[in-house]
Amino acid sequence: YHSLVILVIVASNLNIDAGRTDWSEEKNPSFWNEQARLDIEYNIRRTESKRTAKNVIFFLGDGMGISTVTAGRIRKGQMLGQLGEDFITEMEQFSHLGLAKTYCTDHQTSDSAATATALFCGVKAALGTIGLDGRALRRNCSSSHGHHANSIFEWAQQLGYHIGIVVTSRVSHASPASGYAHSPERNWEGYDSINFGAKQVAEGCVDIAQQLVLRSPPIDLVLGGGRRFFYPTQTPDIANSSLRGARTDNVSLIDDIWKGRFIWNKTDLHKIELGSSEPILGLFHYDQMRFETDRIQDPKEEPSLSEMATFAVKHLLQKSQDKNGFFLFVEGSRIDHAHHYTQPRYALDDYVEFDNTIGQIKRILQDEGVLDDTLLVVTSDHSNAFSFGAGAARGSNIFGFGTLENANVSSIDKMPVNIIAYGNGPNFASNRNKTYLDSLDFNQTGYRAPAALPMSEASHAGEDVAVFAQGPWSHLFIGVMEQSTIAHKMAYAACWGDYQKRKGCA
Repeated sequence: YHSLVILVIVASNLNIDAGRTDWSEEKNPSFWNEQARLDIEYNIRRTESKRTAKNVIFFLGDGMGISTVTAGRIRKGQMLGQLGEDFITEMEQFSHLGLAKTYCTDHQTSDSAATATALFCGVKAALGTIGLDGRALRRNCSSSHGHHANSIFEWAQQLGYHIGIVVTSRVSHASPASGYAHSPERNWEGYDSINFGAKQVAEGCVDIAQQLVLRSPPIDLVLGGGRRFFYPTQTPDIANSSLRGARTDNVSLIDDIWKGRFIWNKTDLHKIELGSSEPILGLFHYDQMRFETDRIQDPKEEPSLSEMATFAVKHLLQKSQDKNGFFLFVEGSRIDHAHHYTQPRYALDDYVEFDNTIGQIKRILQDEGVLDDTLLVVTSDHSNAFSFGAGAARGSNIFGFGTLENANVSSIDKMPVNIIAYGNGPNFASNRNKTYLDSLDFNQTGYRAPAALPMSEASHAGEDVAVFAQGPWSHLFIGVMEQSTIAHKMAYAACWGDYQKRKGCA
C-alpha cells in the first residue's frame, strides 16, 4: 500500500506518482527506478506536432523566475495538504521546456516594458520603452517617431484573427501595453499632467490608455484593472465615489472615445453573450486588481484571473467558430508586485492562481476538441531577487524557518533561518532577535521576508526564465533562446506576420 496521492498527468501521457503526503516510499530504490522508467518511456513516445496552430494562448507570469516556479510548486502542493516538493504544476506538464535570456538593449537586468516588447514585437528595446525598437530613447517622444515595432497583435489581426487581453494589472501597464501601444515611457499611462501632459502631446505622442481605446481595429476583449487613467479628475470612480479619475485633459475615454461595450464588475461580465460581436473593455478595479489572497477573502464584484481568462477563452472560441482562430494574452501580473514588496504569501498565492488558470483553460480546450490545434506558451518577462533554501527539511512550510543539521537555528547567530529571503528590498533591517522572530506569522499577507541589501522595493533579477510550451510547433521552444524569438516562434506556428507564406501554411 502506497501512502501517497496519485497525480495523473493526462496532457503529456505521463503517469507519475506525485502529490505525496509523506516520503517513506522514497526510501526504496525501486520507487525512483520506476519514476525514471516512466520518464524515459514518455520521452521516447513523444511526437512533434507540425500542424498550423489555429489558436495561440500566451501566458505570462510577471516576475515569475525559476525560484518562484519551484517555491510556487511547493506552496500549491502544501495548500492541498501534501509535502509539496514533488507536486507537479499545470505548466510543468507541458511537453517542451526552454530558457529565455531577459536582458534588454541597454540593461543587464531589464523591466517589464522592454521584456514585453521583446515578447510581443520580436525585437529587443531599451529599458522602460513600449512597442518601440532599440533606436528609441526613453522619455524622448521625438525619438519614438518612425521606430514603432509591430506586435503579434497586428500580425494576427491582419489575417482576421480575434485577439484578447486578460491581466490583473492595469490594462495600461507595461506588459499588456507593449502589445498594442507605442510609447518611449512606460509611465505615460494617462494624461495626468505629472508623467504625461501638454508637452508630450505637442511633440506628437499619445498616452497609453488613449492608444488602447483609439486602436483600429479594436482589440476584441480587454479585461483587467486601471479605471483611473480612463476618466477625468472631476469624475468619481464608479465603484468608490471617494476616488476620482486621473486624467487632467477633461476627456473620458470611456464616454467620449470608446466605441464598444464597457463593464466594471463580474455580474456584468457574466451577462455578456459569448461570441458577441462588439469589442469589450472590462475594468474591474480603480487601480491594479487585488492580490488573489485578498480578493478571495472578500470577492465583491472583482473577478479572479481564472474567471476572466476562462470567460475570454469561451468568448473567443465562440467568435472564432466559423472564421479564423484567436490570440489570447493572459498575465498573472501581480506576482511581480508582491515580490517588489517582499511579501511572499501574496506572490506565491498569485502564482498558484496563475497556474490554476492554465489548467482550467487547458480543460476547456480539451472539452471543445481544440487543444491539439492550440499552441500554449508560458513564460515570464523577468525574474525577481527572490530566493529560498536554508536547508529546510522536507515538507517545511515554504514561508517558515528552515533547519540546519536538524537544528532550527543559524550556526552563526543561533537564531532561526528564514526559508525565503530577498537579495534586496524594504525589509533589509530585519531583526535577528528571539522576540521578533517568535512573533512572526508567516502566513499573514503582511509578512515581509528578510532582504540583504537596502532598497525601497526589491529589484528584478537578471537570470534566464523558463519557457513552457505545448501544442503545434512547441518543439521550437527548447534550449536557451533570446526572449525576442518567442514572438516569432508563436507567429511561425500560426502562419502570421512574416511567416504567413512559410512552407506548410495554407
